[in-house]
Amino acid sequence: MNIRVCFAKYDRLRFLGHLDVMRYFQHAIARSGIPIAYSQGFHPHMIMSFAQPLALSMTSDGEYFDCELAADAEVDAEDLCERLQAAMCDGFYIRSVTVLPEREPNTRKQTGMSQIAGAMYLCEPLPGCEKALTDALSVFAGMTSYCIEKKAKNGMRAVDVRAGVHAIGIVKGSCCGADGEEITSENESGVRVEYLADDGVFSVPETLGEGWGREHSEHALHRDGAPRFVFAVDAGSENNISAELIATALRQVAAGELPERCFTLHRMELYRSMDGHMISLSE
Repeated sequence: MNIRVCFAKYDRLRFLGHLDVMRYFQHAIARSGIPIAYSQGFHPHMIMSFAQPLALSMTSDGEYFDCELAADAEVDAEDLCERLQAAMCDGFYIRSVTVLPEREPNTRKQTGMSQIAGAMYLCEPLPGCEKALTDALSVFAGMTSYCIEKKAKNGMRAVDVRAGVHAIGIVKGSCCGADGEEITSENESGVRVEYLADDGVFSVPETLGEGWGREHSEHALHRDGAPRFVFAVDAGSENNISAELIATALRQVAAGELPERCFTLHRMELYRSMDGHMISLSE
């Protein structure tokens, strides 16, 4: 029996590296008493697989790992979620636990890492970069192709960054009200997203409600009144549009008006591909 755990990483834990996150969850699972399965051999270890590692200093509402439970384990997703959350420290939040369907005989095992094909990010410009970044995004969204040189194992190769960005949206409104309180469902319409480009590959959100980068917005470096943007990009093993590639492309489009570090990113969700469309890993 396999389960998939979705969790958020925020606050000071954004500076915790991927290997430390893995070790933390190994200890947390042991403390929670979840009957996880172990590998065989002289050095048994928990059978678990994390999805795409999060870059250091980035926060997220869409992190995932799969783990295999003991053969005789009784599975209750809600109970597992509560037990695991009780073992968390501030900065981690368990959003959901999903029981995965049994693998068909003679089929390849599919983990979250192998399924990842896309990601959605909430972007916020750093102070002083707001206007230049907004202008560069408007120009970039109107392009059909934009290639930059990327260093690879066999030398430099051209990457079409624009082809890997499937949606670009501007967040109209603030994640927090004037008094600093989080926007509720009563005035959620003030957090709508206006898309400059959308090719329909992703099911993009029309508003940033709960679960779309707002649950822990006070920890995601959001500033009240600052412009924010939504990116939906390729994030698979073959096509991976990283934050660094996007920043490089936007700096080139801005013709020197943007510094090397011009925005922060908050990962909203990870996606897998199904019939040419991106769906959440939790689905």
